[in-house]
Amino acid sequence: MTNRAPIDPDRARGEAPEREHGEARGIGPHGEGSGSDGRSGGGGHGGGSGEDDGLPGFDQLIGTFMQEPSLWPVLAVGLGSGGAFAATLMILAGVDRNPFAAAALLLVLGMTIDVALRARKRPSYRNGARLLALIWLAGLVLSGVALWSGIAYAR
Repeated sequence: MTNRAPIDPDRARGEAPEREHGEARGIGPHGEGSGSDGRSGGGGHGGGSGEDDGLPGFDQLIGTFMQEPSLWPVLAVGLGSGGAFAATLMILAGVDRNPFAAAALLLVLGMTIDVALRARKRPSYRNGARLLALIWLAGLVLSGVALWSGIAYAR
């Protein structure tokens, strides 16, 4: 005899389960799903909101890259790519006086400020704000290297 929960007639008809005290029925002692081994039992139902799928959010994913030393090379590549983009915008806007690069720089800077302000209010934006600050720092360093070496003035 297996240890299975009885079939919920509402769920069998495709209706949403009733909620009691803010929690969905069928949540076992190990988290989401009704399996005793902690696995999610939501496979195949489809149409879920994505909140109970057990996947980390974007900010948690960024935090994983910052905290796990084995993922730092991937983070370094992302910082280098973002920093090169920021440095290019800074050089084109400052040295070449390109109005389109200046507009793009202002838009990216505005989005960064927005994320930084949101990070002060909600902790779910903090790792994203840290990543953006590191990208801007890498961009400043790379643009400084380009100005110092003369690459920024090459025609």
